[in-house]
Amino acid sequence: QAAVQAGNACYKRDDYAGAVAAFTLAIGAYATAEVPAQLLSNRSAAYAGLKEYSAALSDAEACIERRPDWAKAYSRKGNALHGLRLLDPAAAAYRKALELEPNNAIVAKSLLNCEQLLRDNAPTSSAAAAATMAR
Repeated sequence: QAAVQAGNACYKRDDYAGAVAAFTLAIGAYATAEVPAQLLSNRSAAYAGLKEYSAALSDAEACIERRPDWAKAYSRKGNALHGLRLLDPAAAAYRKALELEPNNAIVAKSLLNCEQLLRDNAPTSSAAAAATMAR
C-alpha cells in the first residue's frame, strides 16, 4: 500500500520514473495473475508519461485481460497506441472505451485528436494518383 501511495504521489508531481518504480514495487507483491488492474493502469500511465509507449501498451493490455469491461483500460491502450503512432488501433481502443463509458469527455477528445491525425495523414487523392502512376 505504501508503494501505491508513493507511486500516486510521484505521478501527481510528474515524476513518472519514480511512479513506474513505485508501481513496479507494488506489482511485485502479487503473483502475476493476481496483479490488480488498477496498478497496471497506473503504471501504464506513468510509462506513457515517460514516452515508453511499448511498456505502456503491455500494461494496458494486461489491464484489459483482468478487467475487459473497464473503460480506463481501453483508454490507456489508446494512449499507448497513439504514442506509438498506431492511429487506427488507437482510435479503435478509444471507441471501445467510449462504448463502455459514453460520457467520458477526456476519451472523446483523445478520439477526436486521433481521428484528426488520421485525416491529416491520409494520402490526398492527387498523391494517391501520382503513386499509382509511378508504378
